[in-house]
Parts: sequence; C-alpha cells; structure tokens
Amino acid sequence: MVKALVVEYEEDIRNLLVEQLLDKGCQVRKANNSAVALQLVRDAIPEIIFADIVMPVMDGVIFLSELRKFPGTSKIPVVLVTAIDLPGLRSRTRILRVDHLLGKPWDPDSLDLMLQINNEWEFPEGRRHICSTQRRCR
Repeated sequence: MVKALVVEYEEDIRNLLVEQLLDKGCQVRKANNSAVALQLVRDAIPEIIFADIVMPVMDGVIFLSELRKFPGTSKIPVVLVTAIDLPGLRSRTRILRVDHLLGKPWDPDSLDLMLQINNEWEFPEGRRHICSTQRRCR
C-alpha cells in the first residue's frame, strides 16, 4: 500500500484527488497548505507527495525546496499539480528534482502511471522522470 500525501488548497480538488488515490489502494493523508504538509512529513514520511503549485502560505515550489534540504525527505517522489503553465516552471522543477507535473484536470489513468512509476523507481541519483497528462514520461 502506497503512503501518499496530498497538499492542495482547494478543498474540492483535494477531496477528489484523495478519493481517487484511496480507490487505487493508497493510504492517504492530506493538508490544505504547505506549512501543515511539512509538519505531516516530519511526523511520518510518505512514499509520494502530490502538491499544488499555487497555494497561500508557501507555494508548491518553495515547499519542494524545503523538502529537498533534508536527507530524510530529499528523495521523496513529488508530483506537482497545476492548472497553469507558469513561465520557467519546467526548468525550475528540473532543478528541484520534481518527479512529475500533473495538469488539472487530470486523467485518472495518469494517477495509475505515476503510482506505477513510483513503485518501480530505482534510478541513479539525479535521474527523474518529468511527466504531464499531455506527454509520455521521458
């Protein structure tokens, strides 16, 4: 059973993502902002994190940079969830070792793909896949 953390400001979207992950057999915790999520990660390290990019308190990119600072959390696979393509987003996410980008709205099959890849990750340090719902992993 994959232990997932969902960090999403919008309640409806958060609940939808949690419901879909539960349907896929995941154990899911949720947070409505990155500050709460950082505390949840400190309490119990998840196997994968789905985090919105645009959030109050701390956006998803800053949240990710905080995760990457510490050895215990630096290698957690992270899927950034977004409805917008911010300028320079892909280059910033590569620097921070984002594992996937998931577009809103997403295809439920995309979640299957990301969970499957998460379970099969055994890549050398620094090699990650960047995915979106419009492109195949590379």
